[in-house]
Amino acid sequence: MKRFYAAIFTTLTFAGTVLANEPVATTPASKAASTSVNTTAAKAANTPAPAAASKWQKEDDRIIGHIRGNKLTAMKNTSASIMSLFQDSILNDGTVNPVWHGEYFPAVNGGPQVHFGVRCVFNDQDNSNTDNDLTVFANDLSPLLGHLAVNGNDYTTIKTAASVHGNTTFEFDLDNGLHVKAWLVTADSAALPYVPVTRKEYLDQARQELECLKDVVIADVRGKTHVRTDAEQEAEKQQMLEQLKATYSGAELEARTRVYLHNYMKDADYVIQTIARNVAGYNATIRVIDSILRNSTAQQLAQPAVVSVKADNFRGFEDGKANTTTLVRMNPAYFTGGNEQAP
Repeated sequence: MKRFYAAIFTTLTFAGTVLANEPVATTPASKAASTSVNTTAAKAANTPAPAAASKWQKEDDRIIGHIRGNKLTAMKNTSASIMSLFQDSILNDGTVNPVWHGEYFPAVNGGPQVHFGVRCVFNDQDNSNTDNDLTVFANDLSPLLGHLAVNGNDYTTIKTAASVHGNTTFEFDLDNGLHVKAWLVTADSAALPYVPVTRKEYLDQARQELECLKDVVIADVRGKTHVRTDAEQEAEKQQMLEQLKATYSGAELEARTRVYLHNYMKDADYVIQTIARNVAGYNATIRVIDSILRNSTAQQLAQPAVVSVKADNFRGFEDGKANTTTLVRMNPAYFTGGNEQAP
C-alpha cells in the first residue's frame, strides 16, 4: 500500500477557525493561496453513527537549539491551536488514534526567523501505525524546495502546484514511495515567499549552457585528434592504392578501390564529422529552445519555467505533468527579519 503524507505549509499564525466541509480560514486578504479541506461522504439512512473522536495523544516536543522562552511559548501555543483546529473541526474520525508533537527550530545562518512544525501520526485504534501522517510547517518551505543548476547558476526549485476545484495543491511522489499532498497558506496571496523564474530567462541560460558544453566537446575532439599535413595524407592514400593494385586485379580490384575511395576521409574532415556526431544531441536541444523562443509570445515567455531536468535533457516545459518543479527565487522582501514575524 502506498503511504500517504499530508503537509500544510504556513507563513502566518493561524488567526481563524474552520468548520468541516468549509475552506480553511486565513486573513481577509488571502484568497488564492488558501486551500480548502473538504470531507464528503454519501451516507445511507441506516449508516451507523461514527465512532466518537478520541483525544489526540501528545508526545514530548522536539526543541532544536536555543529559543527565547517567550517565543517558544508563543510557538507552542500556536501549535496547540493548530492541532485543536484539526481535531475539533476537520479530522475527528474516531476510528483513528492520532499522536502528535511539536518541533521547534531557531533562526540560524542569517535566516529570517524561527520556524517550527507539528507532526501527527494517525494510528489505528489499537495504536498500530497506519503510515498516514499530517505535518504542518510554519515559516519553513524546505520540504517543497530543491535545486537545479543551469549555466552555472544554482536555481531554487519548488514542487509545481496544481489547481483542483479552485484550490492550489502541491502533490508529488518521493523516491521511497511516499505520496505527499501539501497546501501553502499565506497571509496575502499576492505576496508569496518566492518569485517564479520566467521561461525566457531559463531558455536563455539553458542555451548558453549548451553552447558551453559544445565548446568543451569540440576542444576535446580537436585536442585528441592529430591532423597530418595534406602531403602526408596524400602519400598514405597513394600507398594504399598501390597496395591494392599489388594484391588484387580485375573486377575485384575495381570494387575494392571504389570502396576505399568512398570511405576515404581527410583528417580535417574526420574531425568535423566527429564533432558533429558528438554535439548532435546538444544541437537538437538548442533547436527546441530556439523554436520556443521564436514561436512564443512575450506573455508566454513571461510565464514560470516549469522544468525539472538539466539543460541537455530539456525537451520542452513540463506544465501539467506530475512530479515536476518550477524554478523560483526566494523573495527577500517577504521577510524583513524583524521580531514581529515570529509567532
